[in-house]
Amino acid sequence: MSDKGILLAQFRVCFEENGWFVAVKNAIAGVNAAQAAWKPDGSDNSIWELLSHMNYYNFAYLERFSGREYEYKISDNDETFVQSGSDQEWQAEVEKFEQITSGWRAAIENAAESKLSELAPPYNENSWAMIIANINAHTAHHGGQIVLLRKLQGSWESGKGVS
Repeated sequence: MSDKGILLAQFRVCFEENGWFVAVKNAIAGVNAAQAAWKPDGSDNSIWELLSHMNYYNFAYLERFSGREYEYKISDNDETFVQSGSDQEWQAEVEKFEQITSGWRAAIENAAESKLSELAPPYNENSWAMIIANINAHTAHHGGQIVLLRKLQGSWESGKGVS
């Protein structure tokens, strides 16, 4: 399998289809704004904050992969963990995730293999293949946190992929 094929397979299980773990799309399915905003005592982030954090960086790198310059509009990583309060705002965050996910899937599918070997701006330290692999791992990490938060709040159904 090519690097592109491996990255697409990895992308699918991290974002869209349960594999060895629950994909983020399935981890957030059916979550309402109150559940998304909930945090247990001692927890740093809510489901909403985790999704907004992923959306921020996944969008930034999608812009760069697409050839557009993107400068962070934040001074600190903590600024990416944001949430609001209404169901409409939560649904907008979920829709943003779905749009970014669709954008990444199409971008990877349509990319030439040679693009994956190119160094990724702005730092030109890692290839796009490495950046995409790290995006996938980052997504899987936060997806696991979302499932844990749902288990702690009692909103997770074990039939959805993890008991």
